[in-house]
Amino acid sequence: MKKTSKDGTANIVNVTKSNSVPGVDHVKFGVCLPNYGETGSVDGLRKVAVTAEELGYDSVWTTDHILMPTNSGTPYERILDSITSLAYLAGITTKVKLGISSLILAMRNPVVAVKQLASVDNFSSGRLMLATSAGWNESEFRHLGSNFHDRGRRLDENIRLLRALWDASVVKFEGKQSGITFEEAVFEPHPVQKKLAVWIAGNSKAAMTRAIGSGDAWHPNVFPIDAFRKLVAEFRQLPGGAKKPICVRIGMNMKSKSRDYVSAQGERRLILTGDMTENRNTILELAEIGVEYFVVSSSPDGKVPIDIQLEGLKRLRDEVIEKLKPGR
Repeated sequence: MKKTSKDGTANIVNVTKSNSVPGVDHVKFGVCLPNYGETGSVDGLRKVAVTAEELGYDSVWTTDHILMPTNSGTPYERILDSITSLAYLAGITTKVKLGISSLILAMRNPVVAVKQLASVDNFSSGRLMLATSAGWNESEFRHLGSNFHDRGRRLDENIRLLRALWDASVVKFEGKQSGITFEEAVFEPHPVQKKLAVWIAGNSKAAMTRAIGSGDAWHPNVFPIDAFRKLVAEFRQLPGGAKKPICVRIGMNMKSKSRDYVSAQGERRLILTGDMTENRNTILELAEIGVEYFVVSSSPDGKVPIDIQLEGLKRLRDEVIEKLKPGR
């Protein structure tokens, strides 16, 4: 069955089983860039972004953290700023969309962040995409002087603020959670896109509810298939969740022999591996569940060498994505 997405970026999948080779119609793929980790660098960021564009990926994405605690057990202690990196990429790419997966808006000044995002939209001639989330590292919030415990309420308010600023040149806003209040404020130059699609990231019930109420799509990480199937069923059963697009972030490690992976937060997740036949099956399974957009992180632990990342993205395009197109 074919449906049309309302987020302006992707269409819901059409999985056909009548042919000898199953196909997936209109699923899109993006690439999460190495702006973080041991192998992350300006040169790596450039190489992966430019290659992803050349290979025909729909989008490239940076990851967002600012000031992680030492010994966090994550690859995010060493990281280039997510928004500034997109401004750099806007100047060296021409077609690929530019996103953040996911911007922790609640620990930033939201007006400054939205001004930066609008500027990137101008620099890139309207190619900006955005996923945002409440965040999960309490120490990082504390380092930035931001309250961790009311972050969800502030994120909800910040999304309303983003939409208010994005929609008009002269704006008024009254913020109860942030204390940001203004009347007749000028927000120019206006972004190129009239509406910015906002994906809501996270696997919690709160994130799912926020995606339905405030977002244009749900952007979860992928759990092992049976657990993820149950999570999607839970999402679809929520009021308003039946037709909301699902656009996932999924890791890929060409050296891994297993698609089971434990994240920096200790979550069991599903990843793509060096076995392209298995990757094809994984994508088909997720598409049947309802996933229509895959943001592929080619270095989920921040340690994968750039040349291996590039090899993986090319093989995924050649051996999986191209063969899933209709008529192949």
